[in-house]
Amino acid sequence: MIVNGIGTAEYPAWYRAGKAESYVKGDFGAGAKEISAAKNVVHLAPNTLFSIYDAKTGESANVYRADNYSEDNPLYLVKGMDKNGKEYEQTIDVSNVNPSNCSYTEMLALNAHTGNKSDSNFLSMAIMKDKAGTASYHEKADYLSTVYALMDDMKALGNWDGYLRYDKWINDILTFCKNKS
Repeated sequence: MIVNGIGTAEYPAWYRAGKAESYVKGDFGAGAKEISAAKNVVHLAPNTLFSIYDAKTGESANVYRADNYSEDNPLYLVKGMDKNGKEYEQTIDVSNVNPSNCSYTEMLALNAHTGNKSDSNFLSMAIMKDKAGTASYHEKADYLSTVYALMDDMKALGNWDGYLRYDKWINDILTFCKNKS
């Protein structure tokens, strides 16, 4: 059976099969430190607590503990590229972050502080930013309402894994915010 011309004289089944070999040779990780998007080059640092990149805007954020971080002084340093391709650096005291009115960079620092740094949390944070509809990482939004709206979506879709992931995440955030008061 021939599908879409594969296996014909013009496109034999083995066509270009040898080319794939050149892409798997070598050390891919050595070249994975830079990601190029539109006009920006994004540096994702391997020693961060949390790194994220938005392919739509070209923004990136790398979250680190600040040099003078302590439990009593929960300061985080966020470095990255803004939507105009300019590097930024921001120090965030997570004890002052209000998830009902904060920037995405502040939420990223709060997220790192509450220990939510898994791969699934990375996806949750990206979806949350998209759902909030903000134009940049530095625009303020009500992320608490956004998460509750996402939980409603997950519940309606029967996606209980997603619902429980957001529920755990928001409970970690709210527990921290309650305890800092």
